[in-house]
Amino acid sequence: MEERLPKSMLLRTARANALVIADLGGLDTVGQNFPISCLDSWITRAHPRLTPSERRRRLNSLRERLTSTRRVRTEESTWRRFRKDWKDATFSSEESGLRLFDTRGLAATATTSLIEWAVSEQNRPPLVLEIPETIPDDVLSAVISHPKLRLTLSSQPRQPLEIFDQLIVDPLRPLPWLRLRTLGGRDMPVRLVDPVPTAPEVTEDDEVAPSPWAILGLDNEEISSNVVDSSMIGSAIAQFPEGNEDWSNMMEASYPIAAWIASPPKTRWHRWQRLRSRLDSEWIALLDLEYLPLERLAEVADEAPPRVLEIFAEKLRLLLHNDSEIGLRTRPATDPANASPGASWVAAQLLSNAAWLPEDMQEDLIRWALEAWLVHPPSNSLAALQSVDWIYKSQQVDVANYGPVLQGILRRANEFPIDHDLKIWSLLVERIRDSKQLQIEDLEAIIANLPLDWWALLAPELLTNLLAEESSLDWLFDNPIPWSAAILRPKGEPSTAPGLEDRDHPGCSPEIRNSLARRLRSRSERGNLPESAAPLLDLMESLDTVLEGSSPSTGRTHPMVGWLAQPIEKWPPISNEVAMQGDSQIAERIILRTSGYHEGLSGEQSQL
Repeated sequence: MEERLPKSMLLRTARANALVIADLGGLDTVGQNFPISCLDSWITRAHPRLTPSERRRRLNSLRERLTSTRRVRTEESTWRRFRKDWKDATFSSEESGLRLFDTRGLAATATTSLIEWAVSEQNRPPLVLEIPETIPDDVLSAVISHPKLRLTLSSQPRQPLEIFDQLIVDPLRPLPWLRLRTLGGRDMPVRLVDPVPTAPEVTEDDEVAPSPWAILGLDNEEISSNVVDSSMIGSAIAQFPEGNEDWSNMMEASYPIAAWIASPPKTRWHRWQRLRSRLDSEWIALLDLEYLPLERLAEVADEAPPRVLEIFAEKLRLLLHNDSEIGLRTRPATDPANASPGASWVAAQLLSNAAWLPEDMQEDLIRWALEAWLVHPPSNSLAALQSVDWIYKSQQVDVANYGPVLQGILRRANEFPIDHDLKIWSLLVERIRDSKQLQIEDLEAIIANLPLDWWALLAPELLTNLLAEESSLDWLFDNPIPWSAAILRPKGEPSTAPGLEDRDHPGCSPEIRNSLARRLRSRSERGNLPESAAPLLDLMESLDTVLEGSSPSTGRTHPMVGWLAQPIEKWPPISNEVAMQGDSQIAERIILRTSGYHEGLSGEQSQL
């Protein structure tokens, strides 16, 4: 992968909680200081002919020169080579918190030394490494065998890396789409999304037992009251996550929470069999799926509260992506018609990860998982619905059966409350296909929970209706939406929502500009608009420039948002860096180079 844009977008997605060594030029972040200990490797590669003692002497003087405030003499040849390889790099001896290293400007020897430092220890965060073309075979071998390797980036195919699945630039679809080629020979599209920031770790007083969310470093909501002796809890936390089996066994009878926290991952499942009646179900969160008999996962899911299931869904996704055969072990041996809530949850996860499952499981997804999922579909079933759509459209499945399947899902969806993904999707389908009138609460649920691409064809009508009433302005200000990305689309652009593939985007109505001007222009001139009006102002000014025949000015939500309303032939060259700025939904439309212009936008309109 040579192009900078796909590399940057991939890094943006993969860097969460990882140790990254790469060109960070496309990221909105600054590289940290380099670890001083990586110079141990560099000095060996910079001076291979020197004796070990001479290299050590030069290394010590170099390290002192870089970290000391006093002047230190360094061998001139070593200093010249250092400046050539590292330029003006700065170093730190406090290495524990260092995660992001920018390799721009570094020579290959310096980058190789950084990578060698990263793989020198097993207990690292997940590694995301951009591999230089000249990396030595021994270092590449260490990279490949490192247990925490998450992602490697390489500009050219390398034979040793062929043991991994590969992400490549999609020759047909623009970013954020890539293609994934698996070791099993499958080739499928993959869409990159920006990662959701994780909550900061929460620390609790040693005298109070924290919830499992604090133990896992997640957002703590309430303190468990089931603890007898907080000093035991403190000892247990000190032994987490490695655990201490003997200590846990001694504590189990009197201090179940302490025993549970201090259990080693490999024996935690067996302890749960003994302690499940004495612990709140939220403590299931500490179970490690790697040591859980996955054929019992449905049973565990029956007990687990929703927040634990969210954690397990992500862990299971990672396991399936690393080893597709896990799907065979996870599939419960239950009749789909009699699926328990836990079995339905497992079915939803298998559907959601259909693209990573073995070929011989694909038919089972249609014959078993689809039916089992719909018995008790989890409220967050959007990924499963998207996968069902993908299976019928992309795989060797009888597409003629898809219509009845969708109708069955819609009938089931109508039985759920408004906070269920399937219910929200069904409201969108009924509004588009049957012109069903929706309440404002229904529209809020659609906008907040469904992909913008799904409801974009509804956006022109929705905004027009909201602008018709002065009282609706407060709602528009309280719910800022990237209207330009939703409305400035080509007339006839087909919908990507399941069940709406035969419906097209109507394009931007010329009346939208008049309605926006009527509601916003006088307020804007008086300075009475909140910052949350930026998406509406961007849309109004984008349409103004079309009417006036002028070029767009810099937008508020994205610097190039105005060009979405201009004929594509008028678009200037837009660099990758500029395209990726601002609102991500607008950035995607800029990258796709899709214009919402049509002749009606430049016709005669009233000037408000």
